Amino acid sequence: LADGSLVRTLMGHTRCVWSACVSPDGVHVVTTSFDKTARIWLLADGSLVRTLEGHDGEINSACVSPEGLHVVTASDDKTARIW
Repeated sequence: LADGSLVRTLMGHTRCVWSACVSPDGVHVVTTSFDKTARIWLLADGSLVRTLEGHDGEINSACVSPEGLHVVTASDDKTARIW
């Protein structure tokens, strides 16, 4: 944040990435995409931890619960899912 320089690029989604959020503990990043997946990454090194699949539509947003135990995703398929 201090100088605005790029730290890391997270690659893996096959379509447009729609949103990203950092977990409350600062350990993970969750990204959502038009490829109907959400992905959980380690912030420290950018490695993929897990891909969340199951929505029938593009995933527009995600958030991590305050205690860091769950991810909630919202999709064009008219559902929100708790993982």
